[in-house]
Amino acid sequence: MRRILLRLILLVLVLMAQQAYAQHKTLSGTVTDETGKPMEFVTVLVKGSDIGMSTGADGGFSLNAPTTATVLVFSFVGYKTLEINAESATPINVRMELAGNLDEVVVVGYGKQSRRTLSGSVSTVGAEALKSAPRTNVGTVLQGTVTGLRVQQNTGQPGATPTISFRGGTNFNGSGSPLIVLDGVIVPSLYGINMADVETIDLLKDAASTAIYGARASNGVVLITTKKGKKGRTQVNYSYKNATNYVRRSPIDYMSARDYILWNRRGIGSRYELGKAGRDGDTTSTKNQLTGAWGWGVNSGWTAANGRYSTQLVSGSNRQLLSNPEWSLLVDKNPFNPNKIDSILFRSVSQQELEDLILQQSKLEDHYINFSGANDMGSFALGLGALQDVGMVVGSSLKRLSFNFNGGLNVNKDLKISLNASGYSDKNTPSYLTADGGGGVGGGLMQRFVGIAPTVRLSHDITGEILPGVDGGTLGNPEYLQDKFINRNEEQRFSGGINLEYSILPSLKFLASGSGFMRYSTAESFTKQFQNGTGGAINSTRASSFGNQRVYQYTYNGFLQYDKTFDKHALSVLGGGEFYDFKTYDYSAAANGAATDFITYLNAASTAVGVPSSSFSSWNRLASAIGRINYDFDTRFLATVNLRYDGTSKLTENRYGIFPGVSLGWNLHRENFFTQSGLDKYIRTLKPRISWGENGSLDPLGDFATTAVYGNVGTYAGNPGFASGALFNTALKWERANTLNFGLDLGLFDNRITVIADYFIRNVYDKIAGLSIPAWTGYSSFTTNLGQLQNKGIELELRAQVIRPDKPGGLSIELGANMFQVKNFVVDLPNNGLERNRQSTIRVWDPAQGKIVQVSGLQEGLRVGLDEIWAPTYNGIYTSQGDLDARASFFNSFLPSPNKRAKILGDARWNDVDVNDTLDFRDFTFVGRSTPSIQGGFNTVINWKGFSLYGQFDYSLGFVILNQAYLRGMSQVQGSQNGPIDVTNTWHPDNPTGTLPRYYWANYGRNYFTDAGGGTSQTNPAPGNFYQKGDYVAIREITLSYELPSSFLENTLKNKIRGLRVYASGSNLAYLSRYKGTFPEVGGNDVGRFPLPRVATLGVNLSL
Repeated sequence: MRRILLRLILLVLVLMAQQAYAQHKTLSGTVTDETGKPMEFVTVLVKGSDIGMSTGADGGFSLNAPTTATVLVFSFVGYKTLEINAESATPINVRMELAGNLDEVVVVGYGKQSRRTLSGSVSTVGAEALKSAPRTNVGTVLQGTVTGLRVQQNTGQPGATPTISFRGGTNFNGSGSPLIVLDGVIVPSLYGINMADVETIDLLKDAASTAIYGARASNGVVLITTKKGKKGRTQVNYSYKNATNYVRRSPIDYMSARDYILWNRRGIGSRYELGKAGRDGDTTSTKNQLTGAWGWGVNSGWTAANGRYSTQLVSGSNRQLLSNPEWSLLVDKNPFNPNKIDSILFRSVSQQELEDLILQQSKLEDHYINFSGANDMGSFALGLGALQDVGMVVGSSLKRLSFNFNGGLNVNKDLKISLNASGYSDKNTPSYLTADGGGGVGGGLMQRFVGIAPTVRLSHDITGEILPGVDGGTLGNPEYLQDKFINRNEEQRFSGGINLEYSILPSLKFLASGSGFMRYSTAESFTKQFQNGTGGAINSTRASSFGNQRVYQYTYNGFLQYDKTFDKHALSVLGGGEFYDFKTYDYSAAANGAATDFITYLNAASTAVGVPSSSFSSWNRLASAIGRINYDFDTRFLATVNLRYDGTSKLTENRYGIFPGVSLGWNLHRENFFTQSGLDKYIRTLKPRISWGENGSLDPLGDFATTAVYGNVGTYAGNPGFASGALFNTALKWERANTLNFGLDLGLFDNRITVIADYFIRNVYDKIAGLSIPAWTGYSSFTTNLGQLQNKGIELELRAQVIRPDKPGGLSIELGANMFQVKNFVVDLPNNGLERNRQSTIRVWDPAQGKIVQVSGLQEGLRVGLDEIWAPTYNGIYTSQGDLDARASFFNSFLPSPNKRAKILGDARWNDVDVNDTLDFRDFTFVGRSTPSIQGGFNTVINWKGFSLYGQFDYSLGFVILNQAYLRGMSQVQGSQNGPIDVTNTWHPDNPTGTLPRYYWANYGRNYFTDAGGGTSQTNPAPGNFYQKGDYVAIREITLSYELPSSFLENTLKNKIRGLRVYASGSNLAYLSRYKGTFPEVGGNDVGRFPLPRVATLGVNLSL
């Protein structure tokens, strides 16, 4: 591909040396702005050529153009580009119209609107972000490009949908995803949408804008519009992307095999020493670990050529290995008897060798072709795509075929019919074993395998046969296991709609549409026979499973729309109704006992596991009345009223809800007193906005939550039984969210600098949640309306045209930046008799008040604390006997030994916040929050003579992360795992200059976790010292492109090629962060996620 692109560029350069000849004529005139003032530096260009100039200070221009020139193109940053007929006699006088992001057309609910007359809060993704970088999920383009959305990529699995929450969410934990509408069709997620089909993405944010979507829009609405045919010649556009996914390795440097053995022996010695001090009667068991089944132990089983690990004491039977270069020798004193010296032989495998077994440099290829055109009779656009992305973790991949069609027919002057349809078929294969362990602190491949003992045997010492490794799971040898676990996930999705527009009167239209969405997904798995680790038992279960889900969704609506402009008044009224129907069917089965590995389907199994399931798992309906009024007076005073009345099948006694929204705006810059003040020289646009609206939400509620759902409860006396499995509440009502939004649109210096600012207060009432009830009822909880949540936040968007071109192809530089901050507060909770009706709180000591207080969790009147981290901290280590004697009575409640005052040199010196000589919950201090306090992004676009350089960055600030891979290695909670090189900087009698707390085998000294297993619960948190700042700036995309000038294509290539753009792009290039992990996007516990690869892309866009 690189060779083809180089040849193409060389051909272009040769052809550009040719000249075209034509006779000329003179075209001249004057250009003024919307107020009639002359405009300087307006670009005037003969369409289809590079012949042009810029207007002078008086707005005038005069240029020599070919006699064939028929159209002049007038452009100026911040104004609409105009095409003017140049066949008539001169002079040509042109009046420019304001444009830019403060006058762009945005998509709103059930229509479009100019931002100039918009009084609600709407954000739009910039066009540059949609162009180049390969995106297997549209959701990633929202990251850092629009305010109000927190977008987190959780995994590098190809095609994965990021986690998206809107303005702090409508749930106490901060979750709440926006409604997704694709060409008017509600779709369940952004998965599968081809980025190349997308024309625009808009986000409706304030409740006045989203109220028209009623019960489903409390978390905002993402409106995606795909490409449609444009008037002119029929076009064929082809694009090709060839990308390389580069491995992103762990930034943690693990110990060498020599240090691993040495420090684990020291760790078991430290455990023995502290055990004696703590009067632990199990010191014999500690001694026995030296010959136990660990990667650092000298187990007798490891002397075999196919032993699980290679560590072994030198003896007469293996002394010949001393001369083998593949083996190494460690001479170390016995950890229990310093007068005894142990000589240990071992083989080693490096960290990079382990990473190379599960990580791979891989390829992405993306082909897309679009056919489009339009005339007075109608329009069409058909996009076809084929994508293959091989993931960075072995076994992961995505294959997808997609199509998208938009067509319209003007039957006559009164009747228009349009059709949109889209679909995809994909095969998504995950890594052979989960990369992140499902989010559990124990982790998956990325944490566990990279950190396995570097003494592991992955091949037979003599024959070279591949061995299973440590176990049959995430510690096992990928070369042995990767073909043992078969996972097949396939999905097909189809959506589309037919739309009718009939003009009854010049100002009155009838609008109707019917749309549908269908999704079919299957998931199959089969596990071949395998050995559960080297020397382990054979697992011949051959488990297999099959799951199928079918989703059907239909929507029908009809509206009357009245549009009338009279004098200075403009009025638009929309009214009608809508019906929505959604169903889900699920089928699943599992079985064991296939006779062979060669038939990997469920039908080969012999024994069923459980009972096959067939369920009608979801069915809900929504009937709605919808209305909207838009009014503006002289484009100065703006008003919008939205109203939706919804009735849902999910509720019983309170089915119906009304959801209003109103917004007001004032184009202050259009007032006479403003222009007469002279401020318009500096402030071109000034529009304050205010809005209020209310949305409903039933997302936390199942489809059958207010009615009895019956299921099988087993067999009694030979008779099957059934019963309702949950206590239901027929009095449940709508969860409501109302938002008060204050906004300002500001344009400075001829709109060279534009600012959009919003401040909002959102209240979520009647929260739907489960209320715990006594066990004697036979149920554990009761779903009801309880609680009130409040979000407060600020959003800022800024765009600046730093340099405007002074001639065609001249230098232009544009910058964009945005930020938002949101805080969530608890307003009301169900009465439970506790202070502030608190839930999920913990107790700590407050030195300022001199008493125990409740923190974290949920408390009325306080900020939501579910994301708060409270933990004990230490201040240095004990380095002398005097230090130990000074705190001899200090009691560590987390120690496992009977004597909890035991401590030895090198142990952490814990901070005693309440000064009571005891380490417990009272000594927890605030460490930080797992959710960012400020988020946003910034971008730049530099254009010059067909070259364009685009950069997109996003950032998150003010949150903390605990790197589990690092800390689990420092604490050795898993027994055999390797640890970071920082282990060698821990204090030990043989390493008295170490500055980190003493290293214990199996975390016996509790220096790195407060429990034995490495948990991070509220009651047993990790030490606060080891939480790291997660603040980062991500270099999300850098793209350099070149587009051939239209004059060259027309004159030299005779329009055989209408457009050609080549580019090189890098995406997910780096995180600028002090965090020592691969993935800082998600706060809290980093369990070792499937990292995002660094991607380098070469691409071409060709138009015919």
